[in-house]
Amino acid sequence: MVNGLDPVLVKDFTEAKADLARHGIVIIRAVETDLEPAILAEVKNSMASYSARLRSLEEGELDELLQGLRKAAMKSSADLRELYVRLLAKLGTEYVPDLVRDLEGVGELFKWDRVAKAVDPVNARLEGKGFGGIALSGPEALSDDFAIELEQKWPAAFSRFKQLAEKTARALVEQGDQPVVAPQSKAKAKRPKKKG
Repeated sequence: MVNGLDPVLVKDFTEAKADLARHGIVIIRAVETDLEPAILAEVKNSMASYSARLRSLEEGELDELLQGLRKAAMKSSADLRELYVRLLAKLGTEYVPDLVRDLEGVGELFKWDRVAKAVDPVNARLEGKGFGGIALSGPEALSDDFAIELEQKWPAAFSRFKQLAEKTARALVEQGDQPVVAPQSKAKAKRPKKKG
């Protein structure tokens, strides 16, 4: 990527990528450590407000429900974390002109609306047992620091990265740069098909 590009652009783009990664990692850590407890706190509140339904459950049934809710919250948090890790890795490794086409979607996934959907599997279990569904009130439900990262720091870093990625992509296209194709991919393409 560096050959023939303005060194200042390369430096700015590299710094923007590193800055975005730092904010992404903070968001991932919060999802990893704070999302599940926030969901389970809402579960507790929901169940407490349905005291008659709660009393009607046998002890074994209640234990099974609570265990299932914990597992659903844990899996939902882990799935979101894995999604964010994959997206951050993609930002760092993909050919820039191809990456630019995907940036809008990436930006939409690092928003509160997507984080809030982590309650959906838990709601399915709760409502299936006659309890009310839950909703996280906002990013502050995880922590104030998470809210600042997700709603202020990440969007600013993402906007800067996107602008520099678009500028870098234009420069690469103008100089005729193409993505590197792995040698084994070329070999596979030339290999004749077996008859039969």
